[in-house]
Amino acid sequence: MLSHLLFTAVAALAAPATHRGDAWIADWDAAAKLAKESGKDLFVDFTGSDWCGWCIKLHEEVFAHEEFLKGVGDQFVLVALDYPQGDEAKAKVPNPARNAELAKQYKIAGYPTILLMTPEGEVFGRSGYREGGAAPYVTHVAELRTGGKAALAEAKEFEAKFAAAKGEEQLKLLDAAIEKLQALDGDAPSAAKLGAIARHALTLDADNKAGRKLKAVKALLHVGDVAEDVVTAARQLDPKNADGLLEQVVAAETGNIGGPDEIGPAAKKIDELDALGPIKDKELAMQLYVNAAFWNFQFLKNNEAAKKYAKKVSELGLEINPRLQQLLDRINGS
Repeated sequence: MLSHLLFTAVAALAAPATHRGDAWIADWDAAAKLAKESGKDLFVDFTGSDWCGWCIKLHEEVFAHEEFLKGVGDQFVLVALDYPQGDEAKAKVPNPARNAELAKQYKIAGYPTILLMTPEGEVFGRSGYREGGAAPYVTHVAELRTGGKAALAEAKEFEAKFAAAKGEEQLKLLDAAIEKLQALDGDAPSAAKLGAIARHALTLDADNKAGRKLKAVKALLHVGDVAEDVVTAARQLDPKNADGLLEQVVAAETGNIGGPDEIGPAAKKIDELDALGPIKDKELAMQLYVNAAFWNFQFLKNNEAAKKYAKKVSELGLEINPRLQQLLDRINGS
């Protein structure tokens, strides 16, 4: 998390990432139409071409190489959905409103996000920046495609069983979906469909008498689902963070910052959580405290708050890598 923030701050000064020529389509609907006509899947790059450091790095190391364009382009229609900040780059986006709609639909929380989809828009793979260059990335995409399509098919089968079930049988399937979801990570292709099933617990067990609502919220947060209904339920079930739900909400909400204007509100959420008492998950606390220390020091110019969170990082007793220690030393010496 720290390296992501530091790299983005530096690399944003570099030249914008530009997709090469006719290989990429910037209009989602045109790309989806072509995918259906050609029988290919969609490789969708959600990017911030003129400000996102990791986006720029991914383009330089992977997308700019013929090995990628041929290796992935043979199976996919390449789609570049840009979310720039500068006027020059914004002028090149054919349909900003549609891009914003898609980012919301697919719950894009950070850039770059790469989604592999069917022509109908069903996600079967998710990725982002990876080290190693074009050749390993092509292999990675092939593996995501094979495993992701199989997992998506299995999830669809489970979805159909749940829709057809009634009464106790449906509740058993609901419990199974929640359990399966808890065992996944957020990038799993079946997370969205299993999450949609688990979400039924928010209404079927609205008062949490059976404990399903709590389990469902935990599982949904586990895969990074911070949709309004999940966040509302989490805050209702655990308003003081007694069960650690609230800290998961805050971590998910503040884990990926889309731009400088989001830093202040994100830092405030961490302040409010910290005021409730110690964060229960130390690794999660490290993430939140490092972010708060860095944001206050680098962007908000609040040295007092930065030092407070730097101290909290040290007090966690976790291993601190040299780069992080250098940042903490800078903050403490300010």
